[in-house]
Amino acid sequence: MSDRSIMTAETVGSAARFDPQLRVPRQPRLRRGLVVSTEAGQVVVTGPPKKQLFRGRSATEMLPGLLGLLDGAHTHDRLAAELGLSEDVVFKALSLLWTCGVVEEGPPGAAEREAVTDVDDRLADYLSRVGSATEVNPCWEEAAARLRTAVIEIFGDPALAALLRDELTGSMPVVLGEGDAPTEQATLVVWADAGDGGRDAGSGTDGHALVGRCWNKGVPLLRLRVRGRRAALGPLVDPRTTPCLDCLTTEDEADDRTAGAGDHELAAALFARDVFAVVSRTTPAPLPMRWRLVDLETLGQQDASSATRPGCPRCSVAEGPVVERAAAATRFEASVAMPPKEFADLKAHQMHYKPSNLALQRVSRTWPVAPAVELPPPDHERLDHSDRSGPARDAVRPGPDTLSLLLSVTAGIRADNPDKVARWTASGGNIGSVTAYAVVRDLPGIAPGIYGYVASGHRLARLSSRADAVPGEGPFSLVLTGDFPKVARKYSAFALRIVLLDGGCAQATAREAARALGIGFALRPRWDDDAIAAALGINPDVEPVTAVIDLGGTA
Repeated sequence: MSDRSIMTAETVGSAARFDPQLRVPRQPRLRRGLVVSTEAGQVVVTGPPKKQLFRGRSATEMLPGLLGLLDGAHTHDRLAAELGLSEDVVFKALSLLWTCGVVEEGPPGAAEREAVTDVDDRLADYLSRVGSATEVNPCWEEAAARLRTAVIEIFGDPALAALLRDELTGSMPVVLGEGDAPTEQATLVVWADAGDGGRDAGSGTDGHALVGRCWNKGVPLLRLRVRGRRAALGPLVDPRTTPCLDCLTTEDEADDRTAGAGDHELAAALFARDVFAVVSRTTPAPLPMRWRLVDLETLGQQDASSATRPGCPRCSVAEGPVVERAAAATRFEASVAMPPKEFADLKAHQMHYKPSNLALQRVSRTWPVAPAVELPPPDHERLDHSDRSGPARDAVRPGPDTLSLLLSVTAGIRADNPDKVARWTASGGNIGSVTAYAVVRDLPGIAPGIYGYVASGHRLARLSSRADAVPGEGPFSLVLTGDFPKVARKYSAFALRIVLLDGGCAQATAREAARALGIGFALRPRWDDDAIAAALGINPDVEPVTAVIDLGGTA
């Protein structure tokens, strides 16, 4: 097993001391439904979303005794006293156990326990055992309470609605709605849409009227649409957080095939899983920002999303005619947007402390076969405005020291500590996605050409002598790009947004540094992506150019 995949108690415990989103249980107890076994040199826990292995002498000597005391009544200090260990050691061990999905918070107060006393043991075991998949609920009783207090009303196609009711019965209150209006008690309306033109045969439900009434009442509506052999498991429509259904409906939902035997049963089962997830918050789901489109023949899946259409009379503030569909850039932003706070989960935040993700902050381009060109140490005191008197010498003719300083603060490293890399410029996830290139035309001591900036060693790598491949008039230019593959290893599709945000932060830093130094700064509004990519030797599809900045001359 790679060291980059191993979480340690030291790392997680240290983070939990200062990170308020790491909520280590105060009175921890072992999650229900787990199987713990002690083997040679390791403790194995089976039952969480991922099988957990705890290795080493500390695990085999301390964990069995600690796990035996986790009954939800012992606080950290009592656990430390009974084990004869320091409270700090116990806290770090509990932090790791919580992160790995082994422990949860002790039972709630008597009133809360009374509300879920008759929960089926199998459901309770499931809620506890998989609760670490989101870590939204401190204990399984809270998830059970979410299910118990929900009121789900299902409208639409009678056969499909009955299948959904049967799938959900036993885990939460479910009733079949009548007509096309929810009751006052409804907390979630489900529309089983298997009809045509908004009306489901035999149901008495006018889908368009139902959608409008739910929107006007502020009741969330979750739609299951089955067309042919294609099911759309969503979207979730909530006036507080999402566009309306007309804006969210996509053309990808159409299908001209004839539904096969068992297709509706399969669609209902898949959809019930997402309803359970969105109500209990125990397991992850793409809702509410995205939803799944499923091919019922091949089980192929894709996520769908959309955004408010400008001019929509229901959910847009823009005046004018309704645009057929929101622009691609707007739909991209909607597809990677952070969910509302009530749908956020702590498990995603824990991924910041995964060793492989922490290691990304030290990954950068080095160009090992390119000739190295040393830069003078950056003099950051020159950026202190209070020390400036008279015109800066850089306004006349900048030198290598100016380039060194600009590269340092724009894309460089301030300090590399054992636990964290400190940067001069803000970086999403502290990954450092900005890669800087210098196009040198007239800098004393540095031959004209194109150079890559090696941030880890604060030096240049000479890539080409063709400075004219990036046209410009100033003494030098900076080209900033984004290392999309590196960021995508942690953030997936959200990586592009982080790359662009990082690029904006780097541009702002370069502008302020140039102003402090008194040198010219010109941010190009447009450039030839292909020509610059060819000059730098990069693929713009995976390393997009985010800025071209001309520097030097008079400010």
